[in-house]
Amino acid sequence: MRRTITVKRSVGFAAAALVVGTVGALSMPALASTTDSYRTAGVPSITLDFTGTNDEGAVANAVGANFGGTGRVKDTHGAVIGTAYDQCDKDSVKPTSTEAFCTGMVKLDDGDQLAFTTTFPIPNTASSYPQSFEGVITGGTRRYEGTSGEAHFVARSAGIYDLNFS
Repeated sequence: MRRTITVKRSVGFAAAALVVGTVGALSMPALASTTDSYRTAGVPSITLDFTGTNDEGAVANAVGANFGGTGRVKDTHGAVIGTAYDQCDKDSVKPTSTEAFCTGMVKLDDGDQLAFTTTFPIPNTASSYPQSFEGVITGGTRRYEGTSGEAHFVARSAGIYDLNFS
């Protein structure tokens, strides 16, 4: 038996595809507005305290030397509100400072997380503090899902960093 597709059926299929595509497109703004609401969630200013928990001082002072650790995350009043994790690689070693590339994550006690990367100077003398440098927010979870932007660091002393997001 031979079947022939008529123009009427072809148009009907195209119309159905157009309706499905239109419905899908109309539902996208709702998804986008949900994501936008995550991006506007206020990311708190925090302090990362890696004193006594980071092994930077114990590794070779050479390009390619890796170090990392965990630190306490504190709010602006000094209360511990989470844990910070970092993994770093020394990329430049000079007489006055060492530069390292780090990836890090802040895990707050409520389960929310923020991730960042940065290249930062590690002064070889205590008199080089405070020192400012920038990083990139690479993402977040839950309340901070879709978060992106800049991470502003101020190194107050060895292992202590004030961190603001924008």
